[in-house]
Amino acid sequence: MQIIKKCDKAANIIYYIAILIHIAIMCEGFSVWETPQRGRLLQIAFILCCVKILMTYYEKIEWIAIAVIGALSIASYVCSKEKYMVYVAVLIIAARNVDMKVVLSLIFEGVVISTILISIFSLTGLGGTVSETRDFGRGIVETRYYLGFSHANNLHGTIWFIYAMAAILYKDRMDWKAYTVATFFNVALFMLTGSRAGLIVAQLIVFACIAYTYFNKYVFEKIWIYILGLVGFIATLILTIISVSVDPINGYGALLNRINNALTNRLRLAYESAYIGDWHALTMGGSHKDTIDNGFASIPASYGYIIGLIFIIFIIYIMYKTFKKKDGILFSVIVTTILYTFMESSYTVNDAFLLCNLMFIAAMILMGSKTNNEPEEHTA
Repeated sequence: MQIIKKCDKAANIIYYIAILIHIAIMCEGFSVWETPQRGRLLQIAFILCCVKILMTYYEKIEWIAIAVIGALSIASYVCSKEKYMVYVAVLIIAARNVDMKVVLSLIFEGVVISTILISIFSLTGLGGTVSETRDFGRGIVETRYYLGFSHANNLHGTIWFIYAMAAILYKDRMDWKAYTVATFFNVALFMLTGSRAGLIVAQLIVFACIAYTYFNKYVFEKIWIYILGLVGFIATLILTIISVSVDPINGYGALLNRINNALTNRLRLAYESAYIGDWHALTMGGSHKDTIDNGFASIPASYGYIIGLIFIIFIIYIMYKTFKKKDGILFSVIVTTILYTFMESSYTVNDAFLLCNLMFIAAMILMGSKTNNEPEEHTA
């Protein structure tokens, strides 16, 4: 028994090291500096996760599932020459029996520190763009602040990520004062970034925390909120299918034109970059993932519709698991990630941002130590 405990402890330490490597890569991805050894670091993290998997006990049926997922990930790599799905699979599978509070704290603190440093570096002239003035596709010339990030949307998206991680970690410590400050900060940041997507998803996290603190038994202990989240997911999928199938020049009616304009031509761009007729089972399909804003279109266009279908099933599964646990905050995080993925693909198909995809974080929590991740008793 003592040997098993020591083995588990060693396995967890190995996983923590892999997470630290991913955090370093993620912080580098936020900034203007590029690490020539990013690929090597990703490979080291991958090997560490594989070692962690080999040191972890899984049931027979779980090993079968791991084998199937591994085979599909390898097939995706062979066809697309992209290791992204392989990295995602091992990162989530290796999270079994890990103290996720440690992992989440590492990620949260790493993102907060890197965000502050990147902003300081840009403001002091050490590196990174402070702001840019041009037409961002809205028909007007405007100034949007980057504060060292690659785009204003990425800056606000990172703040949403920080809000979501804070909600997961500290949901029982927050009150109306924290929610007021978070709301004012979010609105003030919107005045600088102009990121409507970031504003919406960050504020939805605040609203979810308010509901959890003051109205939990009327919201997250009821089924209606989970059904609403699923309906929202289905709606984003329907819009995605329409966007990659319907010619925007001849096929759009008044409603679709309004939606497309509200989304800054994202429906039209999805058609141009990820036309469904170019999709294949497991291949790049002639599309370029970096030019597709919609993450739900980017995945099948980049890796094939089989991987896209698996991604959809994966999301439905983690939504179901959070519903069964009545973990309203984690469910809200997943829903905001769905909305953000629909509008931005940067955290969905970039291997530098594996830990920025909160759906993967949710899956890691569900795979992690049960004793450290059971939702705390809370009523309001």
